[in-house]
Amino acid sequence: MTRWLSRAVVALAVPVLAVPALTTPAHAAKAPKVPAVAQVAKIYPHLAGGTASTSTSSVKSIKKCKSGKAIKGATSASAAYSPAQYATPTAAAPLVYVSALKFRNTKAAVKYLRSASKATKCPVDVGGTKVKVKVKKLKVRLGDQSWGYTVTATISGQKFVSQSVVARKGKKIITTGVSATDGGTPSAKKAVKLAKLTLKTAR
Repeated sequence: MTRWLSRAVVALAVPVLAVPALTTPAHAAKAPKVPAVAQVAKIYPHLAGGTASTSTSSVKSIKKCKSGKAIKGATSASAAYSPAQYATPTAAAPLVYVSALKFRNTKAAVKYLRSASKATKCPVDVGGTKVKVKVKKLKVRLGDQSWGYTVTATISGQKFVSQSVVARKGKKIITTGVSATDGGTPSAKKAVKLAKLTLKTAR
């Protein structure tokens, strides 16, 4: 999978909150923690012995389907997990990625989540092509607020299916996603377990 396509999968799978995870790293307040690859491998065995590509960044506001200015005092950390040997992401062994966002206070986190939730139907620009993402709700109960999505999209004739979860606990928000490119749908149960682990780890 090419680099731009990998980034597109992430953006499509988490259409709202993937934005801060893909911004340029910035040195600001201490970023929240994300799960180590060994922890994630307990849920997704194909990642055992693999690696985690992590980054930290500022968090940008979201308005009218566009990212705005960096939010004062807000930071994020993200991780994409890869198996020891590359293989095409399938429903049984999907592409796995997470992000954790930390705000100055709960009020700021709630405000961000409210504005972000309005952007779930925004078109995604993938390599110059506008893609309309089909989103189906996934039942999730985590933290103070949470919801999940089963996301389906087709890019250049290839079908992508993802399970994405968003959850907030106090002033922290996490997003997780697992994606398959074989047309199958990744396990929703495992996707929720990943979100639970990420929410517990973020601190």
